[in-house]
Amino acid sequence: MAKRFNAFQIDSLKLAFEESEHLSKDRKMDLVRVTGLDMEQVTSWFNRKRARKRAKLSFLKLERINAELKLLLQQRHERETRLVKELEERKRREAELQYENLCLKCKIAAIFPQFDPTVDFAHGYP
Repeated sequence: MAKRFNAFQIDSLKLAFEESEHLSKDRKMDLVRVTGLDMEQVTSWFNRKRARKRAKLSFLKLERINAELKLLLQQRHERETRLVKELEERKRREAELQYENLCLKCKIAAIFPQFDPTVDFAHGYP
């Protein structure tokens, strides 16, 4: 089983990573000498660190996109709710107007017996 890096080695690698995510050959050799790790360990550590950084950035980007999509979904839901209420109100108003229209036709029929209250005047007077 691989031996864990000690705190000094990790701190040295982190400091070098903050300076540059990609090591030159000379800088890598310096880290090998200073930390006591071999070339493969230093290279692997940097590769894993870059991969973790990319994964974290991707995760943060996905979280941001997810938050934006949730907001859009909420806005769509609110709009749909508003439109449903508006549609119900318009249907209610249409029913009121149809009832009022029928009442007026009946009043006209009472005054003018030849008037047929069942005639629809949607396209003008017949």
